[in-house]
Amino acid sequence: MVDKALLKQESKEPFIQQQQHTTTTTTTTITTTQSLGSERSGGGGLTVWVLWAVTSCLLGSCLPAGYCMGVINTPQEIIRDWVREALQLRYGLELSDGQELSLWGVVVSLFVVGAIIGASLGPLMADRAGRCTSLLLNHLLTVASAFLLLGCRAAGSVEMLIIGRFTSGLFSGVATWLVPLYLCEVGPPEVRGVMGVTLPFGITLGILISQVLGMDILLGTVEMWPYLIGGFLMMVMVALMMHPLLPESPTYCFLVAHNQAKGRAALQRLRGKDSKCAEAEESSLKMLSSLRSSQPETESLGVISMFKSQQYRMPLIITVVLNASQQLSGINAVFYYSTLIFRSAGLDQEQSQAAAIGTGVMNFIMAILAIPLVKFCRRRVLLLVSVIVCVLCQAVLVLSLHLTPSHTGAPYVAIVALVCYVMGYGIGLGPVPFMMATELFAVGPRSVGISVGGTTNWGSNLVVGLTFPLIQELLKEFSFTFFIAFACLVGVFVYRFVPETLSKDTLSSPMTEEQQMSEDEKSSEDGITDIPRTSCEPCPV
Repeated sequence: MVDKALLKQESKEPFIQQQQHTTTTTTTTITTTQSLGSERSGGGGLTVWVLWAVTSCLLGSCLPAGYCMGVINTPQEIIRDWVREALQLRYGLELSDGQELSLWGVVVSLFVVGAIIGASLGPLMADRAGRCTSLLLNHLLTVASAFLLLGCRAAGSVEMLIIGRFTSGLFSGVATWLVPLYLCEVGPPEVRGVMGVTLPFGITLGILISQVLGMDILLGTVEMWPYLIGGFLMMVMVALMMHPLLPESPTYCFLVAHNQAKGRAALQRLRGKDSKCAEAEESSLKMLSSLRSSQPETESLGVISMFKSQQYRMPLIITVVLNASQQLSGINAVFYYSTLIFRSAGLDQEQSQAAAIGTGVMNFIMAILAIPLVKFCRRRVLLLVSVIVCVLCQAVLVLSLHLTPSHTGAPYVAIVALVCYVMGYGIGLGPVPFMMATELFAVGPRSVGISVGGTTNWGSNLVVGLTFPLIQELLKEFSFTFFIAFACLVGVFVYRFVPETLSKDTLSSPMTEEQQMSEDEKSSEDGITDIPRTSCEPCPV
């Protein structure tokens, strides 16, 4: 939720270069925050309660979301046979091959449709119900989805399978905006970038777990597939047991709920009672709360109003483009072709399945490596390097797949290109889009910005899922050219428009004149204008 009066005042200042102070109060707030934040002391850092929050989000949201994304692929032939048999037994329906394929398309696509709806609920849930309550509601939805999927075969109900996949999409969509928002607000300043990588890390691990459990020797069988597709129940049950001790977001308490006592208690739990970092954050939040409440008119602001604002238009565009690039850069196409690539190299079905899992392991390793990378490396550099690697690897894939029938060594070149693509994707296009919205937006519009990013991400996923099979049928391996072209455009966009957000303040407004002038001087050599550096100097870990 954003104060419209404050926005009207701020919207006079463009995103790239502001010319005026917003108010004298804003200047005082930033200056005082800088002096408080500059006090270094022990305390803060990754305390037990911060790790508790991260673990709860991983088990209750990130892992189940990734698990549901990948679990349906391996046993799909078994499940499709069951769907045909169940409809015949229950309703006496004899499906043709075309009807059965269309019904399966509904089962698959409803997951993404549910995710789009879940991602669009961001501002409503996060600001009205609160961060912790929203997480609890999402956990309960996850449990309901798991029970529907676990019981569909025993009940002989295709409807339970369809509703279960739709609800699993709902909670996955909610997770894509709620987890980055919550962890950004509870994490200490010096690791807030790392907090943003928790979601892609958990999703990648969840996909890998589903791939391993889906093997024929484990749960990918006729008898065990319901336990496979509903296997995320145990994860979320642990998160539910952890939830009563989950700390509330101090930012939400101070700036949205206006409950300073609860916010102070949350800060003391997260940073330690004697931490001067907690004192600095509390003072900053109090000042920002006072500034927001001093505005004469306040009302909710939505996506359209933010897009009309000069200050928030460009951050919204950046958020949309980066989240779209995550899906439209070709990652799904690469994994679609992975089995064909491995089979072309002479691997049998079981070996190809094992190789695909190996690719998932590589994806997970890159998610681990992304944690220190996003803490120390510039976001722009990670994105540009990732785009370049992905473009080059897809070009090599197109050439090697085209030459596979006539050159025996081409499949092995394709395997190398596939692995390199996964590595390149994992350092930039994979993790960075999830965290950029938390760093581009101040507290007020952050929930809206993250929700827009999540909705765009899942919407792009749906577009690729619906169009890629048709494009692939027409163009075969040359279907990669669409993703190569889009990735090139994304690279130009990142170089030209995306600001550097490493070590930027996640509490104060995006820019003030003094901070912008300082950043303009530092970046004048390359023509890049950054969002201001953090006004609260990180406390040592």
